[in-house]
Amino acid sequence: FEERLTPDIYPADFAWIPNWDEPEERIDWWYHNMLSVKQAGIAEATNQLDYDDEVAFHAIRFLKDYARSDQVRPFFLAVSFTHPHDPYAIRKDYWERYEGSAIDLPRVGAIPPERMDQHSRRLRKVSAMDEVEITEEEVRRARHGYYGAIAYVDDHVGELIATLRTFGLEGETIVLFTSDHGDMLGERGLWYKMCFFEWAARVPLIVAAPTRFAPRRSAAPVSHLDLLPTLLELGAPKPGWRTDLACDGASLVPYLEGRPSQERPALGEYLAEGALAPIFMIRRGRHKFIW
Repeated sequence: FEERLTPDIYPADFAWIPNWDEPEERIDWWYHNMLSVKQAGIAEATNQLDYDDEVAFHAIRFLKDYARSDQVRPFFLAVSFTHPHDPYAIRKDYWERYEGSAIDLPRVGAIPPERMDQHSRRLRKVSAMDEVEITEEEVRRARHGYYGAIAYVDDHVGELIATLRTFGLEGETIVLFTSDHGDMLGERGLWYKMCFFEWAARVPLIVAAPTRFAPRRSAAPVSHLDLLPTLLELGAPKPGWRTDLACDGASLVPYLEGRPSQERPALGEYLAEGALAPIFMIRRGRHKFIW
C-alpha cells in the first residue's frame, strides 16, 4: 500500500496477542462479553457506523479523483467496512427493513456444556457467555441487528458500484467482495467468531469483472490464501508479466472462467481468544477437520 485513506477503527498493539504463559486468562477490557447481545437494537450513531460512513466517503472520493486524473497507473483500492459485526446495533431505517417476528432463530440450539468440545467451552468462558441468561427475544434482536448491518453494507457497496458506473470505470475494474469472518449468532449457544464452525469460518467471496467472465457459482472450497495469486493474474497489466509468484494459494481464475480445476483443501489457522494452542482447520469438499 502507498496511501492510507482512513485510520484503523481500533488501535492495534501487542495486547491483542494471547499470552501463552496464561492461556486461560480473560482480558476483560478487550475480550467479548454479552453486552452486544443484551443491548442489541436501534442506534443512529456509533463509532462503527461513523467509521464505515467515513470509509465509504473516502473510497468514493478516491474513485472520483482517479476518474478525473490522467490514469497513468491502474489502482488497487481496499475498502474495508467493519459491518456486519457486533455490537448488533443499526440505524432505524435498516432495522425496519426486517420484520422482527420473522427473524429466524438458530438452527442448532445451545449444546449442554458436558457435550461441548473443549474449545467451545473455553469460548463460553472467555466471552463471559455463562454469566448472563440470554432470552429468545434477545437472540432474535441480535440477529435482527446483524441482518440490518448486512443491508447497510450492501447499500455502501451499491454506492461504490454506482460510482464506478457513473465515471466509466465499471467495465475495466475488477471488484472482489469478501470478509474476514462470520458470526455464530447464537448457533450452538455461541456468539461472535473465534472458531471454525461454518457460521464463523465460512465467508462470502464474490468476484465481478463483467468484461472478463459471465456470472456463475462454484461450490469448491477456496481460501483467502488464493486472493493474491488471483488478483495478480486478473490484474496483469501486460501479457507476459509474471503472475506466478511463490505463495501458498492458487489462482481462482479457472473457477471464475468456468474451466475445470483440481479441487484443493481450504486451510485455516486460529491463535487468538480462547485458544490454548494454535488451532488448525482443513476443509475438503463437504468434510472439515479441526485440530
